[in-house]
Amino acid sequence: MQSFFLPFAVLIILGMAACSPVTPATQEPAAPQSASSEAYHPLTVESGVEPIDRVLEAVASGDPQALHAFVEFTSAVCTQGDGLGGPPKCREGEAEGTPLEVLSFLSSEGSFIRKNEIENWTGIDVSGVYAIYEVSPAVSSEQYYPAGEYVILFVSDENQPAVALRIGEVGIVRVDHIFDSSVQSLNAMLEREASMVLLPPKS
Repeated sequence: MQSFFLPFAVLIILGMAACSPVTPATQEPAAPQSASSEAYHPLTVESGVEPIDRVLEAVASGDPQALHAFVEFTSAVCTQGDGLGGPPKCREGEAEGTPLEVLSFLSSEGSFIRKNEIENWTGIDVSGVYAIYEVSPAVSSEQYYPAGEYVILFVSDENQPAVALRIGEVGIVRVDHIFDSSVQSLNAMLEREASMVLLPPKS
């Protein structure tokens, strides 16, 4: 009896091994999931908050001129000092402390567009809205880089940076380019900054 059952048991074990899925010895970690077209709202979405919806309409139009009309400039004075950050740099012939009105931009470093040069801004090239939220009072707002009252978080299909338009009482007070546009990164931004989510992510 024992000599009969031993080969039979071996055959069963070998058959089970052949049917089992092969698990690689080493497995690459899953890449961060990008915000695909299934994960964002159309540009025509509405929030019910007037300053936000005016900016959304301007972005959806694709007309930079329409967007320029909803910029809320920040008052600043220029500096002749070196280094990153701080107020905008004085141009040649401008005295230290010359008053300016600017729109601030933040990516890997900060920059500004002056009010008299806003026509040079081509706007933003985005595919949809990832989320809209109210900015928590705990979020720090530097003098020349206002955090805004609301954020419209836009994404693109083409592996481009996400764009956050920060909205004040009237319109856009700051433009952020977010190079890590993965779902994980955008959700972390929501968790870190939002006191209230007005339009949550679709997924």
